[in-house]
Amino acid sequence: MDDTKKMAIIATKGTLDWAYPPFILASTAAALGYEVQIFFTFYGLQMVRKDLSSLKVSPLGNPGMPMKMPFGPKWFKGINWN
Repeated sequence: MDDTKKMAIIATKGTLDWAYPPFILASTAAALGYEVQIFFTFYGLQMVRKDLSSLKVSPLGNPGMPMKMPFGPKWFKGINWN
């Protein structure tokens, strides 16, 4: 019986902020002796293309990335949050 520890990681996001975690987890697991495979699916396929210029940092759900408010009074929507 094979005693090799194995790990599979599924990468489903195609933005820069979600591109790093699968690779960090994979390299850490490999350093600990695991055999690691990363499966790229859905938008995660963007990370394995030759042209990576389409990868962007997603502001959604990221508190460090303010964005304009799509609702509220006109003066509130016009505030530049950057």
